[in-house]
Formats: sequence, structure tokens, C-alpha cells
Amino acid sequence: MTGGRVQRWVVVVIVHAVLVQLVTYAFRPALSYALIEVRSPAALLGLMSATFALPALLLALPSGRLVQRFGERSTGLLGGILFTAASLTAVVGRHSVVLLFLATLLLGCGHLFSMISEQTVVANRAQVSSRDSAFGLYTLGASLGQAAGPLLLALPGNGSGGPPVDVILWVCVGLSVALTGVSATLPRSTPDGSPQLGMLRSALAILREPGAIRALAASGIALASVDVTLIYWPALGEQTGLSPAVVSLMLVVRSLSTMASRAVLGRAVRLVGRRVLMVCTLTISALAVALIALPLAPSVLVVLAGVFGFFVGICQPITMSWIVELAPPGGRGMTMSLRLAGNRVAQSAIPGAVGAIAGVTGVAGVLFAVAGSLGLAAWAASAVGDKNADGAATMDAEAE
Repeated sequence: MTGGRVQRWVVVVIVHAVLVQLVTYAFRPALSYALIEVRSPAALLGLMSATFALPALLLALPSGRLVQRFGERSTGLLGGILFTAASLTAVVGRHSVVLLFLATLLLGCGHLFSMISEQTVVANRAQVSSRDSAFGLYTLGASLGQAAGPLLLALPGNGSGGPPVDVILWVCVGLSVALTGVSATLPRSTPDGSPQLGMLRSALAILREPGAIRALAASGIALASVDVTLIYWPALGEQTGLSPAVVSLMLVVRSLSTMASRAVLGRAVRLVGRRVLMVCTLTISALAVALIALPLAPSVLVVLAGVFGFFVGICQPITMSWIVELAPPGGRGMTMSLRLAGNRVAQSAIPGAVGAIAGVTGVAGVLFAVAGSLGLAAWAASAVGDKNADGAATMDAEAE
């Protein structure tokens, strides 16, 4: 934004982000219920979450090169097409475990290409002095989609007590087509002519920056924790007798709370700094997830979901704005893809690990394990760069 006027690219990116997250956060819980309906074991839920992340992990760094070469618009269009293919595959394979996993794979790839296009637009066009706020505004739009998606679970069910999975999947088809149309209006940055290192050399140069690995780890763990709740809160409802409406409300409140935290992100960073903010918020998030695993009243669970959403939502925009500062000339697309690659590692490893735990301990054990991983993320976040009064990046020598 300049001169108090919202620029066109800001509106387009926010609309795009809303649609991407709306489809994702309606689609994935619907697939969880679809798996439950065909009586799949709980461990398959963790495997499905890993399927969303693992194949796209292989494409994360190449996607950075793709967006730098062809621009954000082309990458976003590819993402929209993959979203549409995923939704149609799920409709056709509604009762097939194999096709549901294929739909999840396509969704994960579409989600990757869509997000790298959005984040590169913000990284290339936001002013340095307002980058924290710009990423906060962008993720605020994403949170709006995350809040709207689970509302579809509260639609009148099919008579069996579950949500209307077929209806939700057809809605996702329509929204995915709309997403593809919006992708065609994304801006495309002009290459700045700066020399670019090779893909692996660029990634290694960024990873050698003090604290970069731990910051990426904190970001990935925080995002994976949201992924796990998206998959396992429906399973928690099935185990403890929570209605789909309550589970939907927990997911919506989590997303709305994340929106609230990102609306005040810029002011919070100025008050306490990035590092302190991330360590404190991840610690509180860990406590909230652990409490949700306990047999508490539905109203308390909804409140705890809000606490978790508010504090875990701080992590992503902070790491986005900070890691952009590490980017070599002409390498912002690659830098954002490296961050997404780190997120995908966590999104693959953590759900897969907790899926194995679910077979032994049930959903409560999964949530306790997620709480422990968030505690680890709080330690890792102490390596995130801060800003001094002049806005320059600073780093404790002992942080890494």
C-alpha cells in the first residue's frame, strides 16, 4: 500500500489467498470424514496428511526456480489447475481410499504452487519498511479462507451424523475453478537482471545464514501443528462424541483467532521484537494443544482452539518477512520456496510420526506429541533475527 491507497496487487493476492485456503480447509477435513466413513484405521489419517506434504516437498525448490523464470501468474495458474484436478478426483473417488489419497497428493502440489506465487508477489512488491505488516495482511487473508472453509462441515448432514461430504467436494470443484480464474489476474514481476546462483547453491547460501535452519524449523513445526489439528480434530470428535458442528466451530474459531493475531502483528513486532514474540507465542500454543487432548467440556475446547489459533498464527508471517531479508539479489522466489520446503519437511515428518502414535495412544497421544513439538519450536525460534530501532536485522551470536 502507498499513500493510504490499497494497490490492485494487494487485493488480487488477498482474494487468491482466501480461495486457496478456503478450498484447502474445507477439502481436507471432508476427506478425513470420507476415510472415517469407509472405516479406515486412524493411522491412515496421519498418512494422508503426510501425502499432502511429501510429494510437493520434491517440487518446493524447483517451484522457486519456476516462479523466477516464468513469473507468479504462470505458477498460480498451475496451482489452480491442480486444485481443480484434486477436487474432481475426490468427487469421482469418493469411496476409494486410493483415489482419495491421489486427490490429497494433487491438492498438496496445487497448494504449493499457489502459495509460492502469492508469497513471491508480496516479497517482490512490499516495501522493506512495511514487510512485516504486508505479510501480516497477506496471511490475514489466508486466515479468512481458513475460517470459512470449515463452515461447510456444519451444513446439514447426510443422515448418518457426519457432514455432507459429497456437497462439500462439489463446492470445492466450483471454488477451484474460480481460483484458476483469479490466478490469471496475478501480477508478474519483471526479472531484475541480477545474477542468480544455481538452485542448490542459492539454497545453501541461505541456510548458512546464522539462525536460518532453526527459524525454518520453528516455522515448519508451527504449520505442521495446524495441519495435524485439521486432520485429527474430526477424529477427536469421533472418539469423544463431539458433533461435527462443534469440530467445525473449533476449526473456525482457530482460524478467526489467527486472523486477529495477524491484524495486530505489525504493532506486536514493534513492541517486543520478533524473537521474544515467537518464543512466547509458540510456548502458549503448546500448552493449548496439550489441554485440548484432555476430556474437557465442548465450550472449553472451543476457547482453547481460539487460544491456539491466536498464538500459533504469529509464527508464519514473521518467518516470511525475516527470511526475505536473507535473500540474495534476484532470489526472493527461491528464498520463499526454501521456506516452503522446510515447511513441507515438517508437514511430512510430523503427521507421519503422530499417525504411528495414533495407533497406540489414540488422538490424545497425537495432540500431546504435537504439544511437545511446539515446545521444541519455541526453543528453535530463539534464533530468529530481530530488528533494532533503526530497522536493521540483528542476531545473537549464540542463537545458532
